[in-house]
Formats: sequence, C-alpha cells, structure tokens
Amino acid sequence: MKLKEADMYGPIKTLLTSQGFIVRGEVKGCDIAAVRGEELWIVEMKLSANLTLIFQAMARKEAAENVFIAVPRPKSGRDKNFRALKKLAKKLELGLITVALDSPAKHAEILIFPEGAGRENKKSAAIKKEIFGRTTDSLGGTSGKKIHTAYRERSVKIACLLESRGAQSAKSLRAMGCADDAYTILRGNPYGWFKKIAKGTYDITEIGQNYLNDNENVSLITYYRMKAAETL
Repeated sequence: MKLKEADMYGPIKTLLTSQGFIVRGEVKGCDIAAVRGEELWIVEMKLSANLTLIFQAMARKEAAENVFIAVPRPKSGRDKNFRALKKLAKKLELGLITVALDSPAKHAEILIFPEGAGRENKKSAAIKKEIFGRTTDSLGGTSGKKIHTAYRERSVKIACLLESRGAQSAKSLRAMGCADDAYTILRGNPYGWFKKIAKGTYDITEIGQNYLNDNENVSLITYYRMKAAETL
C-alpha cells in the first residue's frame, strides 16, 4: 500500500495528546499545531526529507520556536542521510520526530527537541485561536480537501440554528450562543448558506440545507443539530 503524508498524522497526534497537548491538523498552513498551556508546537511532515520540508519548518519559526520536522523512521540507524538530517536539524534549532510507518504498531518518537524559548506574536496567537475555535479536527498532511476551520464551524452552528428555529437575526443567534461575528458571517456568506429575507433577518438557503444533509462532516453537524434542538 502506498504511504501518504497523512499516515503520519495519527501517530504524531497520539504522541502529543499523551503529553497533554490539544492537537489539530491543517491549521493556518501548518501540517500540525498543538497547544499545551502557553506552549505552541508546530510540526511539518514529509515522507522524505527535502529542502521543501526545511523551508516550511524555518518559515514556521516566525510563529513559534518549538518547530519540528517529521519523517518516517529510517530502516537503519546507520542511514547516512538520516544522520545528516539530525545534524542539520540541530544546527537549525529544529526538533525531529520519526514515525514508525513500517511497524504494525505505528508510533511516533521525538528524537530531537528544538532549542529556544517560545514566543507570542500575532501569528502564534492566530494559530492558537484557530485551535481553540475547533470542536472537530482535520487530518494533517492532506491537500485538496475542505478544511473545517473554526470559521466554518461557526457557520455550521448558525446554519443548524436556522434549520431548527427558522429565520433569525444576528442578535437572536448570539443570544442562542453564536459567536460575536454572527452578523459578519451572515452578511459575508462565503459558502452561500444564508439569505437575507428582511432587514437584519436571515434564513438558510438550499445550498446550506444540502450541506447539512450531505454528511461531509456528520459528527460536527449532528452535534450542532443536537445543540439547536436544546434551544427549542
């Protein structure tokens, strides 16, 4: 079976979760972002070490000092290229994680911890906000698929309330637990899920209803439908 970058996500998430991190995939361009207290860790994955991986990891250091590169573990500890990768990671102050994709019990291991102290800036704050804004996760290392961002999740919540309660104003939606940007979401309507039917009043469109019914993310939709039913 052909291996995919996304195959590394599960073992890495398990490893970080066991250490007390909240872990999410595909966050603000990062393959994996994880938060524990004030700590922010970023992991970039590739099935083989290459310059793209190094460039991506170095770019992530603008948002966090704790940046790791992750690759499948080598078949032999004497692998010259892998030993060179370890030396390079240390020189660049990057962490290194290997994933045992060749083992029936796939697991991840941290071989090198990055050096330097963590720092907070606008980029790191935005990544943390996105992590905390998601109820469900997206598979890290994927491409060409819709990512369920915190913004999309807030839109799903609004759509489920409109489906359950009928047309509403942003004020009434906020009173039912929607975020402060409910009006911005309704007015901006990037997914085509909402329509204005009167001044300040919006309802769900056929596109929005079809999205709720297509089971693309059944667990998230079921959760917010249940929450909407509780408001009745």
